[in-house]
Amino acid sequence: MQLDQITFTRFVAALTVVFFHYGQSVFPANIPFLHENLVAGPIAVGYFYVLSGFIMAIAYYHPLKEKQRSINKRKYWIARFARIYPVYLLALLIIVAAKIKTLPDNWDALILHLLLLQSWIPGYPITLNTPGWSLSVEAFFYFCLPFLILWVYKHGTKTLNLFAIILWVATQIILLTLLNSDAYAPKNYLHDFIFYNPLMHLNSFVAGLLVGIYFKNNAFKEKTNKQTAWNSWNNTAGVIVSFAIIYLLIWARPYLEQILGIRLAFTNGLLAPFFLFFIVYLASNKGAISQLLSHKWMILLGEASYSLYILQKPAHGLYDKIVVPRISLSETSHFYIFLILLIAASILSYKYFETPMRRYIRRKLA
Repeated sequence: MQLDQITFTRFVAALTVVFFHYGQSVFPANIPFLHENLVAGPIAVGYFYVLSGFIMAIAYYHPLKEKQRSINKRKYWIARFARIYPVYLLALLIIVAAKIKTLPDNWDALILHLLLLQSWIPGYPITLNTPGWSLSVEAFFYFCLPFLILWVYKHGTKTLNLFAIILWVATQIILLTLLNSDAYAPKNYLHDFIFYNPLMHLNSFVAGLLVGIYFKNNAFKEKTNKQTAWNSWNNTAGVIVSFAIIYLLIWARPYLEQILGIRLAFTNGLLAPFFLFFIVYLASNKGAISQLLSHKWMILLGEASYSLYILQKPAHGLYDKIVVPRISLSETSHFYIFLILLIAASILSYKYFETPMRRYIRRKLA
């Protein structure tokens, strides 16, 4: 099942992470109505997790096909390793090379990063390549996926429904309680547990997986039985309305905090239901929006978004060291030059490093 129209949304989400790290005060992020959404990088990572669960269901769940109701775990894990690790390791090695003088004080951090375990240990998630913490979380999801799908094959979706609801509610209660406790402070150990621990993001992935299973079941039935149950989803209005709701919720977060008198975080699955409405509407859409987002250049940017995301810190470090001291420009000009170079580098990485390495590893280890 091809869902090319969704691919470009990964690029948009990755772009907000770059704005969050390096462009919070540049135009147009300095416009109040746009600021919260353009720098919504941490929330965009939550979108990645929801989308990852949905796409994994599309790729690995096989409805109504008894002969395919199994997963070759070894082959699957090799494929996932080949997908994320080469570029992840490249970015990490560039950071290590830049910090070689202080590396003796960070051997434990390096080992955790190499093993994709840094997000489990408070104090370590963002010690080296900052965006890499989310890959530590994603690796845990990849480990869990075969067991979750096999559970659905054996027991159906009812228990997974219950688990997903309980997990989502429990995560939000724990998040709000700890985030508003006296023990919480930015960047302390409690902060690291709340925002980086894989268990605090599992609800997003499971929700995406569950909806992906339902989506594929219905799409399969529509194809085999020639039903039109999904026709109501295939409209541009659904995409626009769901996107607008997400935009307004993110924009309104500071005002909601003032009204409620508490801290809020949209990073740990709170917006997962709205993300899923958007994803399902877009995945079902056959109109102009879908055709536009399925253009080859849109797909290429979406495919290159992983390299853009994981290479942003080492790329910015190199730009800051090589270009900034030699060219006197405004902060905005430097940011957009860096962004253009980063996008170009991410496309080159995807075409000439990420994809060849993925194929090589799968061929050698399969």
